Amino acid sequence: MCNSSKVRGGLVSLLLLGALGGGCDDLSPPATKAKPTPTPAPVAMPAPAPPKQAETPPPPKPAEVTKVVEAPPPATVKKTVEVEPLPDDPLEVARRLLGSGDFEQALASAKTAVDKHPQRSAAWNVLGRAELQVGHRKRALDAFEKAVELNPRNSYAHNNFGLALIYDGRPEEAADELEQAVELEPVEGYMWNNLGMAYEQLDRLDDARDAYGKAADMESDRARESLARLKGVPSVVRTAKIDTKQTKVDKGTGEDGSEKGGVPQGE
Repeated sequence: MCNSSKVRGGLVSLLLLGALGGGCDDLSPPATKAKPTPTPAPVAMPAPAPPKQAETPPPPKPAEVTKVVEAPPPATVKKTVEVEPLPDDPLEVARRLLGSGDFEQALASAKTAVDKHPQRSAAWNVLGRAELQVGHRKRALDAFEKAVELNPRNSYAHNNFGLALIYDGRPEEAADELEQAVELEPVEGYMWNNLGMAYEQLDRLDDARDAYGKAADMESDRARESLARLKGVPSVVRTAKIDTKQTKVDKGTGEDGSEKGGVPQGE
């Protein structure tokens, strides 16, 4: 650095040198003005997006109902089986023939029924009915006795046995059988009428009137006729007149026992 004496002594020289472009070696170059550092422009920040509102979820779709369609059952093939018709029961055939008045054919069917069901009381009872209708009184008595033996509670067999005994002239035995019949089946008017006939044969006219009276209460026309016949008749006089050769079934009667006095009936 130049001292002050030199500066003052050579001021003119300095000025001249300065004019010529020369200078002192140790003169510091003029300080350069520092350029200002440009301030970076602020970066524009994007405006924050408004918060998204929560979207309302769409309502759930109704659950679809799956319709289960059941498969139709496999078609079944029906087999046609030919069934041979069963032959008619000979017992039923005999009953129908008795009702229609074909006694000979009824007897044949009744015998078949007994052969097929020898321990069946009803078969023997129907056989006895058929035998009695064709005039075989002894055979009829045997058949009815067998029916009662197989089933002592067969009221029809007791009734028919008693009626056959009346035809055979054995009223006392007949009364015993017919009393059992009305005890087992007290609502059958024709049984009471038959019992009245047995009592009348025994000259028990008061008992006969009682039996006829019960039968008349059950709408028995035969019993009403018998009561009218006995009206005013002393009990010591025999009045009953039983046709022991009767073999025909009254017209208009059936298997139900209504209005059948004097005709063998039953199952």
